[in-house]
Amino acid sequence: MNTTSQTQDCATPDNIPWNTNPSILTTHPLLYQWPLLLFDNRNSPTFIPITRMPHETLFPHLTATSPSPHFHSVFLTYQQKFDELVAKGELRPLVLPYHIYGYLGLMVYLCIDHRQRPWLYKARWGVLGLISWWQWKTLWEASSASMATSFAAGLIASYVWVWAWVWLVFYKPQWDARRVGRRVIKKSRVENGQASNGEAIQARVNDIAVESRSGNTDLRQRSQANGHAKDVGQVDKHTNGSTSRDEVELIEHYWQAYPSTIWERISWVTDLIVNFRGPGWNWAIPPLPSPPPAISRDLKIHVSKNNKSYIGLKSYNTRWELIRGRVPTFIAGYFALDILKIIMMLDPYFIFGPTTYTPLPPFNNLSHLQIRFVRQVISSFAIVISLEMVFILAPILLSLILGPAVIGMRGESWYYPTTWGSISNILDKGLNGLWGSWWHQTFRFAFSAPTNFLIREGYIHAKSMTTKLAALIFAFGISGILHSGGSISQLPRSYPWHAPIFFMLQALGIFIQSTICSLLHPQIKAIPRSIRRTGNLVYTVGWLFATGWWLTDDFARGGIWLWEPIPISLLRGLGFAGNEVSWWCWERLEVGIYRGKHWWETGIAI
Repeated sequence: MNTTSQTQDCATPDNIPWNTNPSILTTHPLLYQWPLLLFDNRNSPTFIPITRMPHETLFPHLTATSPSPHFHSVFLTYQQKFDELVAKGELRPLVLPYHIYGYLGLMVYLCIDHRQRPWLYKARWGVLGLISWWQWKTLWEASSASMATSFAAGLIASYVWVWAWVWLVFYKPQWDARRVGRRVIKKSRVENGQASNGEAIQARVNDIAVESRSGNTDLRQRSQANGHAKDVGQVDKHTNGSTSRDEVELIEHYWQAYPSTIWERISWVTDLIVNFRGPGWNWAIPPLPSPPPAISRDLKIHVSKNNKSYIGLKSYNTRWELIRGRVPTFIAGYFALDILKIIMMLDPYFIFGPTTYTPLPPFNNLSHLQIRFVRQVISSFAIVISLEMVFILAPILLSLILGPAVIGMRGESWYYPTTWGSISNILDKGLNGLWGSWWHQTFRFAFSAPTNFLIREGYIHAKSMTTKLAALIFAFGISGILHSGGSISQLPRSYPWHAPIFFMLQALGIFIQSTICSLLHPQIKAIPRSIRRTGNLVYTVGWLFATGWWLTDDFARGGIWLWEPIPISLLRGLGFAGNEVSWWCWERLEVGIYRGKHWWETGIAI
């Protein structure tokens, strides 16, 4: 089967469910799409949620030995097939806000105060059931013509389900969660930190009793936290032009509990459920660096001597530090993705996954083990750099572009520490150091929530072997579920069970290495540190090479490397990818309007 004949079997511009709609360009100027697409399913067959994603095998990539079709032709074929399935009502594009109703439902429920309403708190099980049903429905019906978006659709659908369990079952955020807040306290009859009459001055600010004695600018906050008075700590003194001679403004950082007013509550809950690692919250994951010293002293928490955590994550105290630390990384990552994309075009593996198509030079001269190793290395670099580029977007947008002037404290630079730990974690701890300290810890709070719940409720003991095994199984099991969701929502045929196998094998590898090191601890301790580190590195790389194909093959099989990570490619503009592509990579960025049968199904399709 050649590319031309295969393309003819797919949808054509006359029957695919989109059309160029110039009128939308004026009515929806914020939509970035070329061409702008209009998905109209009002006249299509009634959409019935399917029991299985209609994965497609459109090329003979497991039997043909000829040179592979060009990646661009393959990409267009998959796009046309996707449009055809949408027209039949077998798939939906990822539609916003329709496919995040589960997330919004979680937010709405948490915005309703149920601390004094036991019946409403018990209703969380019904809310969890509705969210679970909706996320299951989304998982099996939502996809995208963009391969990266199609993977993200399933991963996000799975993650919202996990996140609902975290905040509805494993934790009680309305009782226990606190975030860093800031407020200005005006202290009367004070000059240069001294009371003019030498007497204690008391002020009532936001229903918090604040006491200040003469000769001391420290404020002592007595807040009821879990039934006990709690000191919040010192405040920074700050004055401005509006402060009179008898009045000084003091900026205080404090732990903000669940708010009493609805508008504050919406901000608080939104911050809670969109925050993965927890910076600025009392539930922040342990590897995060501490807040800046002034804030840490206010909150009476550990004051770090530097801005690095014990695993090597670094925070930035100023926006200039953030610019110097992150912007060069973003620029380097951009060019690295350009190079990686060109390399991937030479090997049909990155188009179809395992395939019998003949790879192009230099891949065609490698042995089986050599090409397998090279493919895993390229896949690993592509995964890490792609993730880093996505993670950097948050500090660039929220801190550098919007900043504190627009979004308050959540725009401050210290909220956005680096993503990856020090490489020394792998050298010192082996496979456990790779996954537990070096790898990004974005989902760590969710992964550890079930184990922490069992410990907190007394079902298991914190340092027992049972707890360690449970922590491994929960962490890697949940990770497998998330990545399996991404595999399910991809259009090309993939194997969703491969991701859970890969992640459970990582748990097995950590258990094996930890057990051997425990049994041979006296002998290992006597070995020089350089040799121990080399052994950890060899074991880690060897285990990943032996097991990594379970994940990397399925990524490639699902077409994830067909995505276009950058809009402009200098290398393609210079002709390194052939004549079929140009320097502009986003020729058909599928963003448009999806019109469902009902108004609540209509939204922005991506």
